[in-house]
Amino acid sequence: MVEKIFTWLGSHSEKRPAWVILIILLITVLAVIGATRIKTELGYKAMLPKKAESVKTLNEAEEIFGGTAEEQVLIEAGNVLDATVLRKVAAYPQFLKGKKDIWGRFASAVTTPLDDMVYFPGNVLPAQTGSAAGTGAMSQISQPLLEKLGSLSDEELVAQVKLNLEYARIQAARVGLSVGQQNISENGRALLMSVALNPKLKTADQMKIVKSFEKDTRAYFKGLPGSKTYITGLASMNYDSNQRMMNDSKLLFMLAFVFVIIVLFITFRRLTDILLTVLVIILTIIWVIGLSGWLNFPYTYNTAAIFPLMLGVDIAYAIHVLSRYYEERRKGSDTYKAALTSVATVGVAVFLTAATTAFGFASFGISNMPPIQQFGGLCVAGVLFSFVLAVTLLPATLVLRDRRGKAQEKWEKKQAESKENNKDSWLDRLLVRVAIVSEHHKRFVMIITVAVLVGCGLLSLRITTEADMEKMQPQDLPSAVASSQIYKYFGGQDVAYTLVRGDILQPENLKAMLKYEDELAATKYVNEKGKPLFERDKIFSIADIVQKKVGSIPPTKAEVISTLLSMSQGRKAGSKSNGLVNNDASVAMVTIRITRGSQSDMKHMADTMRSKSKEIVGEHKGLTMSSSGLPVLMIDLMSSILPTQLKTSGLALIMCALVVILVFRSLFFGLAAASVVLLGIALEIGALSLLNWPLDFMTVMVSSLVIGAGIDFGIHITHRFREEWHYGGVEIDEAMRRTMRNVGKAVVAAAVTTAGAFGIIAISKLTYLKRFGGITALSLTFALLAALLVLPSILAWRAQRVEKVREKKQLNAGP
Repeated sequence: MVEKIFTWLGSHSEKRPAWVILIILLITVLAVIGATRIKTELGYKAMLPKKAESVKTLNEAEEIFGGTAEEQVLIEAGNVLDATVLRKVAAYPQFLKGKKDIWGRFASAVTTPLDDMVYFPGNVLPAQTGSAAGTGAMSQISQPLLEKLGSLSDEELVAQVKLNLEYARIQAARVGLSVGQQNISENGRALLMSVALNPKLKTADQMKIVKSFEKDTRAYFKGLPGSKTYITGLASMNYDSNQRMMNDSKLLFMLAFVFVIIVLFITFRRLTDILLTVLVIILTIIWVIGLSGWLNFPYTYNTAAIFPLMLGVDIAYAIHVLSRYYEERRKGSDTYKAALTSVATVGVAVFLTAATTAFGFASFGISNMPPIQQFGGLCVAGVLFSFVLAVTLLPATLVLRDRRGKAQEKWEKKQAESKENNKDSWLDRLLVRVAIVSEHHKRFVMIITVAVLVGCGLLSLRITTEADMEKMQPQDLPSAVASSQIYKYFGGQDVAYTLVRGDILQPENLKAMLKYEDELAATKYVNEKGKPLFERDKIFSIADIVQKKVGSIPPTKAEVISTLLSMSQGRKAGSKSNGLVNNDASVAMVTIRITRGSQSDMKHMADTMRSKSKEIVGEHKGLTMSSSGLPVLMIDLMSSILPTQLKTSGLALIMCALVVILVFRSLFFGLAAASVVLLGIALEIGALSLLNWPLDFMTVMVSSLVIGAGIDFGIHITHRFREEWHYGGVEIDEAMRRTMRNVGKAVVAAAVTTAGAFGIIAISKLTYLKRFGGITALSLTFALLAALLVLPSILAWRAQRVEKVREKKQLNAGP
């Protein structure tokens, strides 16, 4: 049945090549139009499992508070308390509001250290007038310093700022905290501002605007003598990473493309063969990009892996069709018959490899990570596109090229010359020798194989996971350098948070929030950098504001409201207390500035936040709490990586094996063909462990990818061996020789190009691309070695058993 379908398909490509080419051209035009619709969506949000509690909390926080995404601006100078610096900082929010392309669309609020500072009449702290009176006086301070800025001399401004710093220290000490103002360094050499980002703006749009934001900000602060401006945050990190990835991808893709052309030249040594194969590759990639645009699939980090993958997959199909075409021509077939036979015979094997590869990638559909689901869908489409082009466009163009009289004369002349030197190449001889040695030493091969599987199983116990994209970025990126400078002065600035729901302004609920914060800080867990993971000075909520204002939580809700109202007089919009409780005081946010550490650090942090929240909720029935923020999201993402690996690779292996079994109509030969990827995956896990590479959002895809692409090696060898031995009646040794002589070189060429394309990616400076390219290249190489060293033993063992059964039946049947 399958052979008949491919015979029909091949006959149409052979008889109507011009129509085939015209149809393909029309589809390509549609794909080019679709490619113009593609949007870029990078960053951690694109990777998140949508059903996780932390993701739902993230969405709620963005809806209510505008989220916590921000850009941080660090001013470093000899003395940031200089009046010139302070006035420049004070005017920065107004400067940004004047940028129509930035304010509102990109930036939604600006926070500077001066925002919550107040004016002290007479340059005297209220506490200096006496403890009781001082407390009362402090509660009456409400005039913002920014309102008096224009009437103060430089000396008065500096004095007022220093008083506010001292005032903040006194207030913090009253409630047991060690730090007051956290946005001006203790040595006075650094000042930190934050710009809240519009949460409704997509990552791609953020990246388009962030460079203008950086340029304008640097230009604004450029005039400050002896100062440096550092900018980092979600948008700038995504932009820097995207630029490096794009630059790397372009260069590496071109290197991979050149590598593929070199392998094609070595394999076929004919310019038009190279051009035709490259045409199939280019059209497939264009069709995949176009489909992505029409389906509104964004360009993500995972999408970058499709291009080298299509390079390898496309060339494998084209190589096998071309190899069989020339094999038939050497047997004496004319152009038309050779094209038809190549599709009708090797087309079945190519179909098998395409189907199994497609099923392998289709398994990504069960992932809970949207980019991986989309990656799988596009890979399935790419495999089907490349298969269709390999069995339609390629034979059609071969017919158009070779049916001319001059082309036929040139072929006959070349064949006459080759018959004089009718010898197998060194590669053909090597492959035949390796296969025969494997066939004749089956027991030894099986012992080694089992030992390798056991060893890799033990190594798998050491596999870790990682989802922190910041750690995988080059540390020389401008945003990474800025982040390092900010850490030097102010410690970790990553934000985790807990949303508290209930009647927030009830005193007992505010006390519950303070208890939650105190218990987090009391864990005393030290991160990988030797710093406490939770520092009480870096945990903040509306409860802290109220407590700092009056020294304790007021006994009634009315007094709490009165305290907050007195604080809000004259306070600028966008100051940090405004983002800690919603308008009807039904939801509050507890923010936690931390240093993002190792995976175990982040897991401990997430677990602690959730366990302490559960305890507080258990004690206060009117409250509910849930946590989110980058570190918590990373843990939830990491917790989905390993299940994703197991689910997708397991399903891919089962589906691929079933397809091969059904088409071969043989349980044994189907499993034999699939065995090469089982070994490839086992060795992949062992290599990850030995290299100390974790499973991340890219390497998690490798197993299913290897199953889909690597099973091709086993299918082609198994299919040809069965053709020679089972259907051709050739004895086992000769069947193995013919198999390796006719398809061995094509299998090696396809494997070398696929693995080589990924191997080139391994030289990337981006850690996630380096790991992905390196482990994929290794795994495909392992699958190839399994096909050349182990599969011949399995096939020969089965064939010998079948022949022994036949001989026994013949003896029993008698003469």
